[in-house]
Amino acid sequence: MPSPSNATRTQSTGQFAPTGVSDPTSHTQTLIELLEDDSPVVFAEVREELGRVGKAAHRALRCAARGGPARRRGRARQLLLDMARRRQVRRLVRYASRAEHDLEKALFLLDRHANPGADSRTQRRVLDALGNKLRRRIRVLTPGPERVTALVSFLAGDVGFAGTDADHHDPANIYLSNALMRRTGMPLTLCAIYAFTARRAGLRAGLLPFPGHVLLAVHEAGRSFILDPFGGGKLLDRHHCANYLAAHEVPYSDSYLQEATDTQMFLRHVGNLIHSCKRSGRSRDARELAHVRQVLRRTCVPAASPT
Repeated sequence: MPSPSNATRTQSTGQFAPTGVSDPTSHTQTLIELLEDDSPVVFAEVREELGRVGKAAHRALRCAARGGPARRRGRARQLLLDMARRRQVRRLVRYASRAEHDLEKALFLLDRHANPGADSRTQRRVLDALGNKLRRRIRVLTPGPERVTALVSFLAGDVGFAGTDADHHDPANIYLSNALMRRTGMPLTLCAIYAFTARRAGLRAGLLPFPGHVLLAVHEAGRSFILDPFGGGKLLDRHHCANYLAAHEVPYSDSYLQEATDTQMFLRHVGNLIHSCKRSGRSRDARELAHVRQVLRRTCVPAASPT
């Protein structure tokens, strides 16, 4: 098995270099071979050095991930995933630095932070199909309460979207793609699915930054309807909302019933993910997302508490 003695550190840089060899290709190959070393210290050093090598390391890791000894293959795949996630973090930071954001695009970008290989086009087609079915259902209805009822009947009844009975701070309940596949999720994610579907069907909908429990507003025939997708699409009024706030000892504010911007909801969703990562021991993910949140905070006044 290769050992750290197969490579030395140069006096000028302190970085790994193959003994007696100046060829960068040989240097990279030596690092790849060192992935077999059973020392976690050596693995940490090799990981750091491969990160500095750049594209050549990426090519070598892809080759190592396809065959060879099991430990080398597994670690190569792990490092490739780490690199892909770092690229997604950079994309997220660039997108967060914009003055305005689209919530749908933002949520799919966050999905790719967890799964860099995810293709959002598939899930967008799911939303398109839902929107088209809903459009056909409501086009024969009179604008107003009937269309709102049809939205709930379709998504909560026919499709089966509902709040999760399990811990809704579990990452599986936060990521948009997961919620679309599993038909369950946390309040913000379900409200987003309702809103994206409603808009595709020609309905006007937005998210309300209610403390601890995002709600949905649907505007029809000059009226605004407040729905709770997490609660099966239950129709709420201001009395219900005021009672909820009082029960949680939160002072009432009309701002909670005013639609949040996409940027505010993006920021809130990032906060939910940070909380989830910390709870599940994913400290590195939490740190990466905290950087995204820091950038986002420069562009908006945050909506109220998470979820």
